[in-house]
Amino acid sequence: MKIFITLLFSCSLLWATDKPNILIILADDLGYADVGYHGLEEIPTPNIDRIANEGVQFSAGYSNGSICGPTRAALMSGVYQQRIGCEGICGGRKLNEHVVVGMPREVKTLAQYFQEAGYATGLFGKWHLGGERLFDKTLMPTSRGFDEFFGILEGASLYDDTVNRERKYIRQDTVIDYEGEYFTDAIGREAVSFITRKGDKPFFLYLPFTAVHAPMQASEKYMQRFAHIADPNRRVFAAMLSAMDDNIGRVFDALEHQGILDNTLIVFWSDNGGKPDNNYSLNHPLKGQKTQFYEGGIRVPACVRWPKGQIPAGKTLDQPVFLMDIFPSALEAAQITVPKDIEAKTILPLMQGKTNQTPHPAMFWKRAGKMAVRMGDWKLSNAGGPSELFNLKQDISESRNIIDQHPDIANKMNRLWLNWDKKNVPAYFGHDKALPIKVPLLHRKIGQKAKTLN
Repeated sequence: MKIFITLLFSCSLLWATDKPNILIILADDLGYADVGYHGLEEIPTPNIDRIANEGVQFSAGYSNGSICGPTRAALMSGVYQQRIGCEGICGGRKLNEHVVVGMPREVKTLAQYFQEAGYATGLFGKWHLGGERLFDKTLMPTSRGFDEFFGILEGASLYDDTVNRERKYIRQDTVIDYEGEYFTDAIGREAVSFITRKGDKPFFLYLPFTAVHAPMQASEKYMQRFAHIADPNRRVFAAMLSAMDDNIGRVFDALEHQGILDNTLIVFWSDNGGKPDNNYSLNHPLKGQKTQFYEGGIRVPACVRWPKGQIPAGKTLDQPVFLMDIFPSALEAAQITVPKDIEAKTILPLMQGKTNQTPHPAMFWKRAGKMAVRMGDWKLSNAGGPSELFNLKQDISESRNIIDQHPDIANKMNRLWLNWDKKNVPAYFGHDKALPIKVPLLHRKIGQKAKTLN
């Protein structure tokens, strides 16, 4: 009996140490040009750069949306956010008791798959997928697969709200009364604590920083670090970015101290492009910004590190990929069965050098009457006026609309987008409960009937 128990314990320990940890770091409103490995010199980002330089960089890493919430819905669901009613922000500001606010409860999140597989799960930072204002606990992270949550439900908050006067800082499902640290530092603190306390269990850690989203607030420590930047607005941005990078460094240190760094799959991405006229980020050489489907609104810094998983260091991949592709990739890395009804594609074989195929023959965007589709090097978009066609390989800055020279390509891409759009559903948020809206048959058991979302 003693031998059996010893063997059982040994097998359990082996399972725990063999399973990779998963760490997804999401920046908020970070511009394509705002990282050192893309050539930024005025603001050092050594820890973000470490992920890129010791792993794979994606030159065409895309967010699924041009604003915060929709991209996060795609990441957590593994499907285009438009399929589940999350085309727009999941927590509208003008709410009343008749409004549904949050990613539909029927959608099984990435965190729930890991939780069911025995992983410790934690989210520290910005949720933005439900629960805010109406304070519906069934839409909060602790009801969506996360064992631990510290952060905000909304899209933004103050960074220095010591007494939580906005009532946005939450632990688990309860508003806290006091937070003594700058919010970016508090997120890093919680992540380090989680890594240190997780024991022998592998973990899934989602770290969506609020930086560098407005409001533009920085601690004096970081402002002094960038005294040489003359533009006061850019200086605050630099201080906020540096604080996030430092806290990513704290997470690196914790992983190294626990001896689990190289068996932790680390993802770094931004939820959308920067917004120079709001947070003073930079997207060059890309055109456009957050809220737009020009490249500056959706092509973002994106990189992945996992030495033990045979992801080589210092490799740049040019195949276009989505943030939502991390959903099946992380499950595959952890040897968890990938659901068949998702649209995200695993990019693990691509990163490991086992294939060079582009995961998506075409990629689609839609929000508020705007659209875009990328097919190979071609990009078709419409923001409410005349449609535009660009060849991104020849014109990454989208400076030359060549739709008149290639009408056949534009028409083909438009047909692709229209066929894709047929499967989308109206945005749930803002609809009255009295209006029945069918929930698509996603993440459901076979034979289960669709039901209206109230």
